[in-house]
Amino acid sequence: MRKGKAMLSVALAAAMTLGSAVPALADGDKTKVVFMSRDSGDTPIAKVYEDQIARFMEENPDIEVQNDSVYEEAAYNNKLKVALSTGETPSIFYYPAIAGLTEWAQNGVLLDLTDSLDADQEWKDSFLDGALDTYDLSAYGADGIYALPNELNVDAIFYNKALFEKAGITETPQTMDDLYDAIDKLVAAGITPFGVGGKNTWVMGHIFNNILAKRIGREGIIQLGTGEKKWTDEDVVECLQITKDLKEKGAFAEGFEGMDYNTQMNQFLTGEVAMISHSSPIIPEMLNTESEILDDISFFPFPYFTDKEEFKDTHVVYTSGWMISGTMSDEEKEATLKLVKYMTTKDAIQERMNAAMRVAPYKDIDAPEDAPQIFKDMVEYTGTISDSVGEYFDYDTCSTLVDTSRNGILNMMLSDTAEDTAATIQADIDANRPQ
Repeated sequence: MRKGKAMLSVALAAAMTLGSAVPALADGDKTKVVFMSRDSGDTPIAKVYEDQIARFMEENPDIEVQNDSVYEEAAYNNKLKVALSTGETPSIFYYPAIAGLTEWAQNGVLLDLTDSLDADQEWKDSFLDGALDTYDLSAYGADGIYALPNELNVDAIFYNKALFEKAGITETPQTMDDLYDAIDKLVAAGITPFGVGGKNTWVMGHIFNNILAKRIGREGIIQLGTGEKKWTDEDVVECLQITKDLKEKGAFAEGFEGMDYNTQMNQFLTGEVAMISHSSPIIPEMLNTESEILDDISFFPFPYFTDKEEFKDTHVVYTSGWMISGTMSDEEKEATLKLVKYMTTKDAIQERMNAAMRVAPYKDIDAPEDAPQIFKDMVEYTGTISDSVGEYFDYDTCSTLVDTSRNGILNMMLSDTAEDTAATIQADIDANRPQ
């Protein structure tokens, strides 16, 4: 559920000019490391992080780790914004961007991790092949690797096997034509094909992003972000039109544009709708409910277009990373990297996967033997992915693109044409993308 990020951009200038205000020493002359993530509260993953941090401090009594994690997105963004604007950049933090990190990288707010990785080849080699390339900002004018991949959110279509069987669907869709056929069969059987909480604009944004990946591929999406391609290009407008046409095919419930995400999930988990487009973190969330249909839930990869088979194996995978402050003293940097390495050992990663069923971008990490089959299947599926791409806005430095594009897609589903939507988004990029 990766959402807006524009509000943080206003803090950048202050972060660049104020430099480091993170105290080098904590109580008792300990070196202080500030850890800030979206994992907090009573969630299994938050508990594991707390335990790992506590064990790290026991083993390293000269280091104090302050866990400033905040679960709720708006509160997290506000806290990070304040930290950046006052120059108190957290030692380790999360921010949903790739190209959007460029200015921070160029101005020293982020640490280039290239030398640290090269100095510890065993650590560097522990990441999945290509995982570190996600945060290589060389294409955007900042040579180096400016974050460490921490988790993978793998997109898929989750479906209700019982409802598919009721509609006479005997095989999961492989192509978009197969998906259209499945939609027709579900509608004929009186079953709503997709649950979509359109009020939360990221939901339709995810569906569009998968269509974009299967029509123009990874390179096309990157070119869209760098400006080599435009939203008004014919193939991008076509992707918007395909998204809009799903409504005309009856894929969504009447009035889905005004429904929220919670309604979408309630519909799916009570067997009212046959499918949702989502990513791997939804698996533990679903399993943590009292739904009576959990045994009927499985998933399949987003289908491909037969006229674009060259992108058949391009899959949407959102990488969540840890950014490291570039404004720290040498002592703080050493302590921070020590914590990061501690939390990226095989045992630490396996512990987090075992507790929270999060897919990790590291080698030799296996799903727990007692894990539900759907999670084992997701881990196995992830291992087959060789060509992946994230959100289209990850590759664009325009800070307003997330809201403009997602609101534009929702308005398109309500009334606007694909052409007008593309023109609106491109105009926003032309006005707001840094030159």
